[in-house]
Amino acid sequence: MLWLGGLITFVSTVVWVYAFFDALTTPGQETRNLPKILWMVVIVLFFPVGAILWLFLGRPRRSAPVQGDAPAEGEVESSADNLDPSDFAKPSGSRRPIGPDDDPEFLRDLNRRIDPDE
Repeated sequence: MLWLGGLITFVSTVVWVYAFFDALTTPGQETRNLPKILWMVVIVLFFPVGAILWLFLGRPRRSAPVQGDAPAEGEVESSADNLDPSDFAKPSGSRRPIGPDDDPEFLRDLNRRIDPDE
């Protein structure tokens, strides 16, 4: 029975440390429900309840959906079935080459290095 108490204390401490550093590194404008400084006070003073409150009520909502999640309202689900091969031939709008094989200057220089007599 003593090991169970030790395990609960250990898990509570790990959750508390995680929540503390997560709150510490989260930008202030992204916290929910309370200002960042108040979340820090709640986490420190109310061990381990403050950490649990931070995890459920204070952390910023995730911005990008995790693979396997349903798309948010208004988002189009991306899959291989929705791809159109003609989309890959369209210019990207970027003036810079994407890779070295797309850069004409690089290719000319490469040809000069391979065959300097030309």
